[in-house]
Amino acid sequence: MKRLATAMVIAGCAALFAGCVDIPKEGSIAPDIGYRNRKQYAMSGLEQYIGDFLASTSSLPLHFEIMNIRETNGQDVSALSKQIPVVRYTKAITGGESEEELRLKTDTIALPAVTINQHTGVIEVLEGNHIPAGEYRFDIKVSNSSGSRVLQDALIIEFMEYEVISWSAGMARRPEIERVADAPNQIRFVGYLNGEALPGDRIDFTRSRSVGFRGTFVDDTDDGEIWDVDFPVMESNTYCSWKILGQTGEVSYMSENFNFVLGLPGSYVIRLYK
Repeated sequence: MKRLATAMVIAGCAALFAGCVDIPKEGSIAPDIGYRNRKQYAMSGLEQYIGDFLASTSSLPLHFEIMNIRETNGQDVSALSKQIPVVRYTKAITGGESEEELRLKTDTIALPAVTINQHTGVIEVLEGNHIPAGEYRFDIKVSNSSGSRVLQDALIIEFMEYEVISWSAGMARRPEIERVADAPNQIRFVGYLNGEALPGDRIDFTRSRSVGFRGTFVDDTDDGEIWDVDFPVMESNTYCSWKILGQTGEVSYMSENFNFVLGLPGSYVIRLYK
């Protein structure tokens, strides 16, 4: 009798639980699938891997496909599908190859700037993309043996063209970056001392070249120091020295560092304040 009562209680609990919770069956897609931290940030021009998909109790393996991409403010999204040349190795590399031997072991193919890994759901962004600043919304189809489901706005990725990452406490304020033209690929640094813009020969980036962006010095001008650069400009901890002129003509230097990234090719002005 006690066994019968216990069985009835268990059956009743199971029926109650089943009535309240949707328990996925084998071969199903769980109702709570999605990406951890749906809103993400990315830098134009750089290679990146974005998105951590949570399969929950869904049956594996899953298959992923981008169904649609749109920009929140209606901007053009064609840059995300633009083909970019990518070098792939076709044979094993031993490490002792000449340049000619390496060329024979590689092939160049064209891939879209943004794709999705069909097995993991990770968004893969190629280096050298020209994605404009904006907030891009991805509708993603998730499939398994039981069927498929389209997740609207599964990922929202905000791309930035440049970023100031950090600056030393000795600077009067946060450095400012402005993209002023599509060409040439240059940076014009303008140093401000006590609120006054200095000519290019009053700031210097050559005293500590082992750290920071890689570029070619062009000229000191009345409105700043100009450098040619290759894009993207990776995270760059860069030192700048202000040339200080004393009242009696003596010269001294005060150095500060800042860390920045430039993703989209073009002509930039970076303003530094001391």
